[in-house]
Amino acid sequence: MEPELVGERVMKLMKEHKIAIEELADRMKIQVKVLKGKLEGKEEFYLNEMIKLRNIFELDIKNCDELFFQKTTENEKNVVIK
Repeated sequence: MEPELVGERVMKLMKEHKIAIEELADRMKIQVKVLKGKLEGKEEFYLNEMIKLRNIFELDIKNCDELFFQKTTENEKNVVIK
């Protein structure tokens, strides 16, 4: 698991669901500064936090696998970098 990549993916979910960092931290029952560190890739998400994210964003097993464990997803492979 690459913490930076996971953080980017979680931030993308936050944007899609219009959830601010403060709201997500509150729903996960963690401090904002701890969540920021995880989103920046400085720390990894613990299993209990992964489960909370799965529930908050209503992810299925495939989406969880893509979010936390795949190096690159099909969508990320199709992104053109300019």
